[in-house]
Amino acid sequence: MTIERSDAIERLRVIRQQIDDLSRRFASQEAPGEWVPAVDVIDEGERFRILVDVPGIKSDDLELQEEGQSITLAGVRHPVKGEFCHQERPTGIFRRTLNLPEPIVQGSAQATLKGGVLELVLQKARKAPRKGKK
Repeated sequence: MTIERSDAIERLRVIRQQIDDLSRRFASQEAPGEWVPAVDVIDEGERFRILVDVPGIKSDDLELQEEGQSITLAGVRHPVKGEFCHQERPTGIFRRTLNLPEPIVQGSAQATLKGGVLELVLQKARKAPRKGKK
């Protein structure tokens, strides 16, 4: 049995994707069987900007909860009807909790969904000024 070079490269690509998915799932500590969208968290000084890859998901199918230093994003990607010859895109529910390095102002989230990327902007909570010793 010989493996074509292009077939071997494709198999390696699939294995790498599976390892990336497992790493994301392990890091997010989410339940097995759920898919986990890729996330970037950017510290912009007074706020956090969070980018979440959610192609094929409508804004009505997303939910956000804020609490202290964490946010939880949940949603669903509905399956496409038809008989698949090949399927790689996950469907079903997801739930992703992110623990941020600093507390956020609850209710400050601003969200936009464009081109399959959900962008969240969350204001950081102001730190109480330290009282100096007398």
